[in-house]
Amino acid sequence: MRLIKFAGLGLSTLILGLSSCATDDVDGPAPYTGPAVALSADMPSMIEANGSINLSATLAATTSQDVNVSLLFGGTAFGDGVDYLLSDTEISIPAGSLSASILITAVQDTLQEGNESIEVSIASISGGSAGTTAGITITIEDDDVPLESQIILNEILYDPSNSGLEGDANGDGSYAQNEDEFLEFVNLSSQAADLSGYQIFDTENLTAGTPNHTFPPNTIVPAGGAIVVFGGGTPTGNFGGAIVQTSTSGDLNLNNAGDIMTLKDANGEVVLSFDIEPLSNNPNESYTRNPDLTGDFEQHGANFPVLFSPGTRTDGSPF
Repeated sequence: MRLIKFAGLGLSTLILGLSSCATDDVDGPAPYTGPAVALSADMPSMIEANGSINLSATLAATTSQDVNVSLLFGGTAFGDGVDYLLSDTEISIPAGSLSASILITAVQDTLQEGNESIEVSIASISGGSAGTTAGITITIEDDDVPLESQIILNEILYDPSNSGLEGDANGDGSYAQNEDEFLEFVNLSSQAADLSGYQIFDTENLTAGTPNHTFPPNTIVPAGGAIVVFGGGTPTGNFGGAIVQTSTSGDLNLNNAGDIMTLKDANGEVVLSFDIEPLSNNPNESYTRNPDLTGDFEQHGANFPVLFSPGTRTDGSPF
């Protein structure tokens, strides 16, 4: 299985600034080298089953000559018909036109390789100008991987601070160890994920067969979205627009000295598990992936100004 690199789900557009060239006329302005070029894609991702994306190059203004944009392709996906096909590796914008595009088409296979990225950058431009070489990232979503495997745990707070309201993770104005514990899950898929009937267990409740939390009907996590489950209380705040729930048992019961959190689907199959014990050092703050979604778990407050960020990325921005 290849290393998965996940891209952001917003439309990627990177505008390359104008550059000037040297001139012997030191008393006059540098000559204009052509309009700036922008790369864009009509969709940020495509399905593996012969999905397609139009990749465009757009000028800041029309010009009287053709503009040719040579492209470089990288990322975790392989070209040459392995993971995707290209209609061309160069975008030619005719004189008098503002833009032109090429077609990128995904190639279907039966390998469970996870989502893959196509990183597109500008190699060179003739007739236009660019200050730096930049690019965009497009995602090919693997339809051979079960949707459940696209749900990840991104942040966990099992030991809220007991110093005043520093541990008030659910924002209800009071600190309570069992209420302010939380789990933050993120849906990495470009499809909505139905978590209805999924269940969360700690070690003790898994043995007993009694879930700490059962996701209620119509728990639909949008593509790229997050859901936060607090132990209890009355969660107050926006939480980055994430879905917010409190445990149906009234307690996530995550043991500071070591515990295993297990998430099962509606059929009772294990989707993921998380072993707290290697991180059970009573941090009084959450553990979060750094960077979000792809990184290893690190103490939140040791790397960022706040002790936790339920429902948002570590910098407070929404998923």
